[in-house]
Amino acid sequence: MRTVIYARYSPGSRQTEQSIEGQIRVCTEYCKTKGLEIVGEYCDRHITGKTDDRPEFQKLIADAKHKKFEAVVVYRTDRFSRNKYDSAIYKRELKKNGVQIYYAAEAIPEGPEGIILESLMEGLAEYYSVELAQKVRRGMRESALKCKCTGGGRALGYICGSDKTFQIDPNTAPAVQAIFDMYIKGTTNAAICEYLNAHGFKTTRGGQFNKNSINRIIKNRKYIGEYKYDDIILPGGVPALITPEVFNLAQREMARRKTVKKPKGPKAEYLLSGKAFCGHCKAPMQGVSSTSHTGRIFNYYACANTRGKNRTCKKKTVGREFLENLIVKLTKEYILKEGVLQEIAEKVYAAQQRQSNTASELAFYEKKLAENKRASENILRSIESGVVTKTLPERLKKLEDEQVVIEGELEYLRNKKFEFSVDEIAFMLMNYLHPFEGEDEQAYNKRIITCFIAEVYVYDDKLIIFFNISSPDGKLQSIDVENLEKDDFSGATCDTLGPPKASQVAPEKGATCDLFGGPVGTCTRVLRISFELSTYLFRL
Repeated sequence: MRTVIYARYSPGSRQTEQSIEGQIRVCTEYCKTKGLEIVGEYCDRHITGKTDDRPEFQKLIADAKHKKFEAVVVYRTDRFSRNKYDSAIYKRELKKNGVQIYYAAEAIPEGPEGIILESLMEGLAEYYSVELAQKVRRGMRESALKCKCTGGGRALGYICGSDKTFQIDPNTAPAVQAIFDMYIKGTTNAAICEYLNAHGFKTTRGGQFNKNSINRIIKNRKYIGEYKYDDIILPGGVPALITPEVFNLAQREMARRKTVKKPKGPKAEYLLSGKAFCGHCKAPMQGVSSTSHTGRIFNYYACANTRGKNRTCKKKTVGREFLENLIVKLTKEYILKEGVLQEIAEKVYAAQQRQSNTASELAFYEKKLAENKRASENILRSIESGVVTKTLPERLKKLEDEQVVIEGELEYLRNKKFEFSVDEIAFMLMNYLHPFEGEDEQAYNKRIITCFIAEVYVYDDKLIIFFNISSPDGKLQSIDVENLEKDDFSGATCDTLGPPKASQVAPEKGATCDLFGGPVGTCTRVLRISFELSTYLFRL
């Protein structure tokens, strides 16, 4: 199987260039034991896993589409990503292109149990990322209280001095003062940009000025000496470039120029993206939004083959909230029970045991450490005996660097449990029974769908839900859900069930249905058929 290795180390951590080499060595050894053919490497150096803005990672995703390899080996789950939702999306993308993902230093079994275990471990990686971010923020707040530079975007006209405080930059400060002077006199943003660019002034990023950069400068209170970080505001914490009077004049001028724009509603998040498929033609169900003539936004799932030029399917659209809430409701009803979760924990533990490689990793690094020490001792003896060559000191330094990496990996392996007990897995699964403190419904639903839902096939009269749980014989079991229409849609309004009752106000002309996106008056028959959901199949 043609295989590539992906490695990454983060900025600001104790990881170094040698961390990349250590990851590659472990992954290479893993490929040898599994009989995988290595055809390439992708390495992101000094780049955080919290973002997907990683050049080599994006190249890997692009190459996967062109079938350049069949498998990816990563050192651990947190090397792939520290954000479990981004991670899930990219893993789905790789798997869609026939690419399998392996972890060299973690026991992630194949199959649905492995998906659940992987979700739990990714959750731990994300927790670590959040914890680290909190520590960083605490340190930055301490710096902010002293009016020191905290990193991030630097304001034009200032430099960070040797004592980490803001100082006026004599080269760019005149540009800021010119911007305010021209702005309060009524000069357009375009004309100001033309003046600045013609006189060789550059933005803090070294580019040319545009209309938006002018607006950001005009609104920045730092120019009147106000230091701000998060909720910390300290007047006089920065040397002022303009007077408060000039700043206030600029704000009044901005208010005069401002045009009223209709605010855009928040972008809908489709939790079933990559998981929902049309039951009729098996094409993906895409998240789609539409706006009525009144400005109301409707979000729903639509079969990909009902859109675009080649419309080969007649599957009706389904409301986003309805479908997502229904999936979560059924998951909670049939899966998120203590007895069922305990059974899942036992299955995950058994699958984990079948694919554990912790012992082999310890043996590998212990062997490498012994070899490293022997090589270092041989060089030292040569030097002591008077046999000194030009390359010996370089070789010794390299061995010493490698030893630090190997000892770090050994410490990690000895102190960190790669394998969870049944009770530990069960405890982590129990966190899905209820939302976390302060967690909203959308975030809670996302956790459930990410961890437990493999695929959902949506028909006009039923759903087929595949969970990340398998039976010993791999057979599907059916569960009949009776009176679903009555239980789920009692008290529904015309927005969800079509024309209003006598006691309800008739919908405005041209109104669209919340659930199906079509005109209210025409969706009644479709809804009555679609809501007769009586049979649900689960992989238990």
